[in-house]
Amino acid sequence: MDKLNQRLDQWLWHVRIFKTRQIASKAIVSGHIKVNFNIISKTHYLIKVSDIIEISINNNFRTLDVLKFTNTRISSKEVDMFYFDNGYRIDPNLEKSETSFKSKSNRIGKLNKKQRRIIQEFKENILVRGSNV
Repeated sequence: MDKLNQRLDQWLWHVRIFKTRQIASKAIVSGHIKVNFNIISKTHYLIKVSDIIEISINNNFRTLDVLKFTNTRISSKEVDMFYFDNGYRIDPNLEKSETSFKSKSNRIGKLNKKQRRIIQEFKENILVRGSNV
């Protein structure tokens, strides 16, 4: 096919990045797609061969180089001819947020009356010892 450019949402659906064209459109409008390091918010944006497309889904980033265009949705065996996949990259900030969430999960709600009294006695003992020293 000798097209010079193609709509971004069509291409993402044709090469099986997204299951439906509507899902591809939602990802574009939501700002999860970058073309040549620029966030694209219009589904009708025209891409060219050799454009770099970065897709972020659930804090996983995938970078693709456009090699060809197609008029129809292609089989999963043929997708390698239409883009070069530079691989996945995971957001490093995600790991930090997950660890902080896990540390907070050890706490189980509000302290009960007995636990509050134990803490209060402990604090009073520290104050008494501090004034004696």
